[in-house]
Amino acid sequence: MNIYRIVPDIYVEDYTGKGASFEEGARWNLPGQPVLYFALSASVAMLEMANYFPSPRLIPKNRVLGIYSISDHIKYSELSPNDLPSDWADYPYPQSTQDIGAKWLACAKELFLKVPSVATPEGLESIIVVNPLHNDIDDLKFITAKNDFFNKRAFIGK
Repeated sequence: MNIYRIVPDIYVEDYTGKGASFEEGARWNLPGQPVLYFALSASVAMLEMANYFPSPRLIPKNRVLGIYSISDHIKYSELSPNDLPSDWADYPYPQSTQDIGAKWLACAKELFLKVPSVATPEGLESIIVVNPLHNDIDDLKFITAKNDFFNKRAFIGK
């Protein structure tokens, strides 16, 4: 299966999980826990950017849409909105989701955890949280990177 993330070009093939989420923590990890966040579609990766930038025109020019592959045979866990606490989609992200992700990361049983995306209504689409310390991390393969991934007409009102 293909997975996607938008990152500064210099990190497109960095799988250490020691970016901003490592330093500050994020929705599914505590500070100091290596983690990688991917979307299951390019469009969800693009929607996730709306959490950080009010317009595609404000996304720094060094950001690329990385396209990766991961084996369909890799075991993983999955959580639906019904499996999560009622505050799972709150902003700022709640301690409850950090605790869920931190526990999952510490167990290191699966390479990734499929969770609902907060960028879509009621978690209709998903992202995956990848544990870069898992033994199967070498199964994650970089395919290519795309510049200018938003249509030039996006959000101009025409």
